[in-house]
Amino acid sequence: MARRRSRSNKTNKSNFIKLILAAIIFAVSYYFYQDTKVEPEMTYGSNQSELGFYYYTYVGDNDYYSGINDLVGQELKDELSLIINEGIERTSYAEAKEYLADSDVSLDDDTKVYNIYDGVLAPRVWDSTSWHREHVWPNSRLGLDRVDESNRTIASDLHNLRAVTPRVNSSRSDRVFSDGSGDYTITDDGGFYPGDDHKGDVARIIFYMAVMYDELMLIDDMDLLLNEEDHYTPAGARMGQLSLLLRWHREDPVDEFEISRNQSIYEAQNNRNPFIDKPELVHLIWEDMTINELLEPEDETVGFSNQIFLYMVKETYHGAFIK
Repeated sequence: MARRRSRSNKTNKSNFIKLILAAIIFAVSYYFYQDTKVEPEMTYGSNQSELGFYYYTYVGDNDYYSGINDLVGQELKDELSLIINEGIERTSYAEAKEYLADSDVSLDDDTKVYNIYDGVLAPRVWDSTSWHREHVWPNSRLGLDRVDESNRTIASDLHNLRAVTPRVNSSRSDRVFSDGSGDYTITDDGGFYPGDDHKGDVARIIFYMAVMYDELMLIDDMDLLLNEEDHYTPAGARMGQLSLLLRWHREDPVDEFEISRNQSIYEAQNNRNPFIDKPELVHLIWEDMTINELLEPEDETVGFSNQIFLYMVKETYHGAFIK
């Protein structure tokens, strides 16, 4: 009996040692995995050069934007179009009232929505008088008839709709955007200036629409933009001014409100505005810039494999972009 007990003790001791070794190996492996895993948090609005250009970052294989690495120009635009069109769950124009109450909620007061152009905080719950639904790319310039409440079309796309003060909505009407400074105003050339705090938001919404919908034209010709003869027709599906919007995109960086809004719309209609998530893509599509020109100076000599990032908006939204 004593001999058997000895063998049992040896077996237990051997198993215990194996367990300890396994635990050590696991702990060491976990430590090194955590130490080498690169998951930087994007700093929207501050990741810009002195000239205002946004720095480029690569995305990981499982990212919402997987497939865009190293693409520029029309190839990048086409790939983004496929990504943001895939699986979209369109809401109706009537339902937009409820969704905008969530997406456009003020970050400072969750009982209010933050109205575009004038920044007024209006009661969050839709009452038809405190705020209306603004088409940033105007309904009359979308190439189709006036939107009905039941429509689930380009005209009900939540990314293009913003809560707006009714009188400001009337002032803006379907005017194209034009340059100015300070608060929102109708400009001398018949256009509309959205205000210093809103011009970047406007630009990124217009860029989204131009990529999401192939039929839309983004141009600079002010004479053509002011021609209203073909509104509500495919020939009149144009907006601008492109060169001005590009400048506004740099001057008024992505902010926390846009980030929050983009996430809320993603949860509602299952697609994102890529120019809020990755603002540097604007330069690669419309400004003929290269990826090398947009790499941060200290990253220019780093190999491709070391630049793959698991893209995150912030800790709150970690994992939200995984397909």
